[in-house]
Amino acid sequence: MRVTYRHIRPLTVVYAHSMGPYQASCREAWITLGGWLDDHDLRRQVKQAYGIFRDDPARTEPGLLRYEACVPLVPGIELEPAEGIGRQVFGFGAYAVHTHVGSHEETGGAFSRLRRDIVPKRGLSIDGDRAFVAIYLNDPTVTREAYRRTELCVPVLPIRMPLAGNDDEGIDNATMAVTA
Repeated sequence: MRVTYRHIRPLTVVYAHSMGPYQASCREAWITLGGWLDDHDLRRQVKQAYGIFRDDPARTEPGLLRYEACVPLVPGIELEPAEGIGRQVFGFGAYAVHTHVGSHEETGGAFSRLRRDIVPKRGLSIDGDRAFVAIYLNDPTVTREAYRRTELCVPVLPIRMPLAGNDDEGIDNATMAVTA
């Protein structure tokens, strides 16, 4: 499984919140947000979308799992939110990222594998204070299931590594790591 690392900057989004097992709550949140987008004729404006998984299903009761379906706040999506639709700022920090191609139903297993096996094998620790994020890169209403692309983002604690140099004279590697 190929994994890259990325720093995600804070992003203002419009979102719909849902609770319960992720298989059901994801669908419910997207139906709510999709309805709002359709009611305001904004679906064409959305180039990518985000799913925020607030809780670890291995540690949280299924009925208490929190999910948010989100789209970025961009020109044209500046209307006052309706009931069930809110605005928030999310993201920021280091993430291990894997691009999944295929069904959205398969992403839960891929997230589990990343959390359980892949990220720890790379010597990284998961940041339990931040949410897992799915970045949906194409619209599932027009993209066939086999071609859907989703970036699965697992929050990790950043690690500091000294920079290597060819000349040790007068260079403090620890200082370089802080200022680089």
